[in-house]
Amino acid sequence: MTGINVTTYGFVVAALRDSDADAWALLDGLDTNELAQVALGATLALATALRAYCGPEHTSQVIHTLQGFALADSTGGTS
Repeated sequence: MTGINVTTYGFVVAALRDSDADAWALLDGLDTNELAQVALGATLALATALRAYCGPEHTSQVIHTLQGFALADSTGGTS
């Protein structure tokens, strides 16, 4: 596993633990390309974990919830 992959999983774990300081610390010193790799990798890792944990029967509920968050963010309202 490469260093950027370890950083990516560490970033996801820090975010799940609600530890902003740890998450930001992992990004310190990364260049733009590495930050993009972490962003993409973290998104894919979290989606994979959610699908595995929730199973197909709950995946549509997770998608619906995320769409609600996106709508709330885009309109300035609440989900």
